[in-house]
Amino acid sequence: MNKSFAFLGRAREIDQLRTLGMLRKHVLIVGAAGIGKTALLTQVRQSFPILICEDTSNLRRICNSLEAQLGWSHHKLNVIERKNRLLAHLIRRDQPVAFDHVTRTSLRVAWFIAFLAQKIPVWIACRSDGPHEIGHVWEHLYKFTRLELAPFTVQETGQLILRAIAEGNIQPQAAEHLGELHRMSQGNPRILEELLMELAARRYKMDGARGLELLDLDRRIHAITQGAAVSQPPRARGKAPFLGR
Repeated sequence: MNKSFAFLGRAREIDQLRTLGMLRKHVLIVGAAGIGKTALLTQVRQSFPILICEDTSNLRRICNSLEAQLGWSHHKLNVIERKNRLLAHLIRRDQPVAFDHVTRTSLRVAWFIAFLAQKIPVWIACRSDGPHEIGHVWEHLYKFTRLELAPFTVQETGQLILRAIAEGNIQPQAAEHLGELHRMSQGNPRILEELLMELAARRYKMDGARGLELLDLDRRIHAITQGAAVSQPPRARGKAPFLGR
């Protein structure tokens, strides 16, 4: 699949994050799976200096993620030495660091984030800020400005579908079913992306309910098979569409 879809929407949230970043505020970005937290951070990074830590499950993986962006090699340093070197550099750099996919943080990870938040702006992206879901970092969240991502509106869904049609990614008949496609996606950018991928991969007879039902069924099957592929060893894959995960 070589089709690619533009990032649309979230203009208000992007402006909010830029403003909060310039004010050096800590930010908590909350939203359901697929709602667009990662894509929002990636979009903000294009115009605002921020590092994004993509794996926050433990200290070693935090070091791996941030060191890779900095072009560092850890040689024979142990994880404590790497952590201390990283903290010193991030504090000197004095720019926001975003921790994505934060969930069930251990004490060591929570300490790392809390210590960094004493020195520089920290952003956290998570599905839930409940203490049982986010883990030990929960006790520090009173310092953060909360930004909750809502599902796409019907208008935003329609804009994205019409853009995909205009760029030749999907069939023009999709314009007649904007409401149905929004209902099927529930305003979730990831589900909408999966639907557009299926529309880009094959042509559906969209003159009746059966075509839409087949589209949704194919989308669900594809999502399941993709989930199974993630659990396998990494393999080279084409560029994924970019809507707002």
